[in-house]
Amino acid sequence: MGKKVSLLNALKNRQARSSASDRVQQAQREAAVKRKVPVQTQRLLDSEDKAWKGKGKEEPRRYTIPFENDDRILLIGEGNFSFTLSLVETHKIPSYNILSTTLDSEAECYEKYPDDASTIVAELRKLGVRVVFGVDATKLEKSKEVMQAKGGWNKVVFNFPHAGAGITDQDRNILTNQRLLLGFLRSVALVLSKGVLPKELLPKKPRTDSDDENDDAPSTSISAAQGDDGMESDEPELSDEDEFTGVPPASGSDDEAPVNPFQYPPPPRQGMILVTLRDSVPYTLWDLPRLAKRPPHAVKGLERKGSEQPEYTLVKSYRFFPEAYPGYEHRRTRGGAGTATDEREEGMGGTGGVCKTWEFVLRTDDARTMREKAAAAAAKGKGGKKKSKSKK
Repeated sequence: MGKKVSLLNALKNRQARSSASDRVQQAQREAAVKRKVPVQTQRLLDSEDKAWKGKGKEEPRRYTIPFENDDRILLIGEGNFSFTLSLVETHKIPSYNILSTTLDSEAECYEKYPDDASTIVAELRKLGVRVVFGVDATKLEKSKEVMQAKGGWNKVVFNFPHAGAGITDQDRNILTNQRLLLGFLRSVALVLSKGVLPKELLPKKPRTDSDDENDDAPSTSISAAQGDDGMESDEPELSDEDEFTGVPPASGSDDEAPVNPFQYPPPPRQGMILVTLRDSVPYTLWDLPRLAKRPPHAVKGLERKGSEQPEYTLVKSYRFFPEAYPGYEHRRTRGGAGTATDEREEGMGGTGGVCKTWEFVLRTDDARTMREKAAAAAAKGKGGKKKSKSKK
């Protein structure tokens, strides 16, 4: 039974990968029509299609889309929410599996991004996406919407984190943003799901003849860095009956209240965080991989009683292509589209620049510790410590 389930999942994944590129290109053409881009740009998209179909021609760029349809996804620090909209409209992530958040209040968000934020938020809500304002990336445990998700989140995405403090001194700017990252890395440990580790971290199995059939499958991966630890998973293999489909049960009648999908556990996969930054100075000086894997355990301004900075394992990293998410437009933390110079100082780098996504999972020993702390905090919030059962 287990092998049949694995083969079925492999087939589904192959079909999803083969159609991902087509969906992206089609959405790019539709977005180009809506925005009335220059004719030369539209011709470039068409030429890529022809190159793909022509024999002996160079294949078009393939993107890494790190999401499964059944992933429960938490988006942190969304600017104008255009990335969220692209996930739903282009990549067909079910709206009920997404919670999209930002630090700004709703009024502040619309004031910062007056051109499109209110329109996008209205469209997301119409599609059924939950949008929450006033969520601090360093204090996720204080958001009831984030914490209400039973079993945590499979993917937590933080695109282009930036403190937006406007500090001109580079050393102070770096330190401020490192504190932001460390605060996020500690807070998010409390809300990650648990389960099977990513395949990149599982021990490699001996190759069999049946594996040769999978060699021709198209891959969306651009580059992958093997994680440091070859950690094994103690999770049992799921049967067809036990496997979570990502679709919440339907209500019994029209009169019942809408089903909250977050009251059900997510797929049993180890929660993963995805952080995207520009791959150039000063962002490389923030040293995200070191902060995640070997963090300082005493950081001024982040002290909490009985709490240490959790450690993560790198799953992989790869180039982030904004064009893989048609309709997505980076916005500065301080608001507005900004000039090319402004964008280079904060975020994606204007109209160009190479960007990189890092994927991490909580180390297994830290995952256990942080889950125990989260359970204790939840119990305390319900009226103090749990009472011990009296012996009869």
